Amino acid sequence: MAPDLILTGAKIWTGLGCPVGDGHPTSIAVTGGRITDIGPESRTTATAGDTTTVIDVGGRRVVPGLVDSHLHAVRAGWSYLDELDWTEVRSIGEALDTVRRAASEREPGMWITVLGGWHPAQLAERRMPTKEELDAAAPRHPVFVHPLYGHDDHGVLNAEALNTLGWTGRCADPDGGVLHRSDDGTPDGRLAGLGAYQHINRVALTPGPERSEASTRAFFSRLAALGLTGVIDAGGLGMGPDRYRPIRAVWRAGDLPIRVRLNLGALTPGSEAEEIAAWQSFLDPAVGDDLLSVLGVGEVMHFGCHDWEGMVPFEITDEAYEEFAAMALRAARRGWPMTVHAILDSSIGRILDAIERVDAETPVRDLRWSLCHAECIGQKDLARVRDLGLALALQGRLVHKARVCADRWGEEAVRNGPPLGDIADLGIPFGAGTDGTRSASYNPWRSLRWFVTGRPQDGGPARAERHRLGREAALDAYTRGSAWLSFEEDRRGVLAPGACADLAVLSADYFTVADDDLPAITSDLTVVDGRVVHAAGDLGDVPVQRHDPRPGPRRRTDQ
Repeated sequence: MAPDLILTGAKIWTGLGCPVGDGHPTSIAVTGGRITDIGPESRTTATAGDTTTVIDVGGRRVVPGLVDSHLHAVRAGWSYLDELDWTEVRSIGEALDTVRRAASEREPGMWITVLGGWHPAQLAERRMPTKEELDAAAPRHPVFVHPLYGHDDHGVLNAEALNTLGWTGRCADPDGGVLHRSDDGTPDGRLAGLGAYQHINRVALTPGPERSEASTRAFFSRLAALGLTGVIDAGGLGMGPDRYRPIRAVWRAGDLPIRVRLNLGALTPGSEAEEIAAWQSFLDPAVGDDLLSVLGVGEVMHFGCHDWEGMVPFEITDEAYEEFAAMALRAARRGWPMTVHAILDSSIGRILDAIERVDAETPVRDLRWSLCHAECIGQKDLARVRDLGLALALQGRLVHKARVCADRWGEEAVRNGPPLGDIADLGIPFGAGTDGTRSASYNPWRSLRWFVTGRPQDGGPARAERHRLGREAALDAYTRGSAWLSFEEDRRGVLAPGACADLAVLSADYFTVADDDLPAITSDLTVVDGRVVHAAGDLGDVPVQRHDPRPGPRRRTDQ
């Protein structure tokens, strides 16, 4: 068969061991969604037929499509169009311009929100906008802007938002929050506290079915534009069955551009075991198709074992430990992959105690279980992770949190967190990601810059050189490393004959641009399953192709 697609004029990095400079392949051929040849153009083009699309990429760097090992993508997609995206905003003026534009496009009284994924340190002024600035930009709309999850983070409300919520005069603080106040005791617009933040989310974000589907299309298209060809979705707070309806609708319509592997978690403190069991009662791992499917359970397994952002003292009680151990045993017996949120070394140790107990009865080595985040993991627990056959899902979260985390954990913990050099030496599998969109930016290239340089933007300590990755190793973690977590490392995250044709043609050469230019990289052509799902720049006239959803069997097993 003649290839469906041939790329020529490329600088192809196939994966670890491929030359970055001279000697790299220059052409790749794709048939039926798989790579069929990779090498010199004279060989690949000789097989072209009348139906083959041949694209000269003009000397651009081609890499395996990126896979984010831990991204709250489904949650972000649900409301993406109703939030402002400040991921790449660089000044207060630019930020306020986005508020003004939103105010001109929305009816008075409609909320305008910025809910995570950025930090004041990225702005030229290195500060939050004030209530008065938000009032001037949108006097007739309630506005709330918030940077990241974290103990020291505070959001800012304008006057209309305070009035809408009834937080005026000498009112009491809202549940789960603290209102900063002027000298006369009235709220000055600043708000701290996760509970109050979540309350505003519920009030401000109420997209209907059509809007949530459009938002999902827009967000996943944005990911494809950055060169992502897959994500492992981390579920998250509030992610009940109804929140998955938009992505399923987009998938059924043939409009989902990248591969999504779903982890399903608990929703309600005190009901975790029942909720996880409910997911497991009507779903199995791998239900779906090659584009959208269930992977496993997590990251929220049990709120009593969930140390949030690791900013306050946290202890796993004996009761929570026993409940988590029972849930983990159930997952192991049924063959479910599992990922568990854990940041503090004390939490990690207790969770590993439970997993070792499970492993003694039902070995977990072949289930691709993982810990996510794990910034504070120590040497002793790293050895336990290796011995259990677990993996780590690691993110560039500290790029905006190094200072506040150093104040809580100590500077040495941040300089070594996570200990990438030790992880690599021990041969522990790990996948790279972001933890976007609330707790961090979803931009994979910003995260890659942090893996490579270890330099934060908030004035905190830099990561020790031993725990920084070379560019090839970092990209391998963001491709093949993440694919390992979903049992797909042999066919995704690499460019080789027989592998999935998932790749990105980059706007700039990842291997040669300056460190500080890494976050500006995008994809000029993104290919998933052999289909062009994104095209931009002078390749923007290449037609984008939809997929044909082919759902797998839906079955229940009681093994």
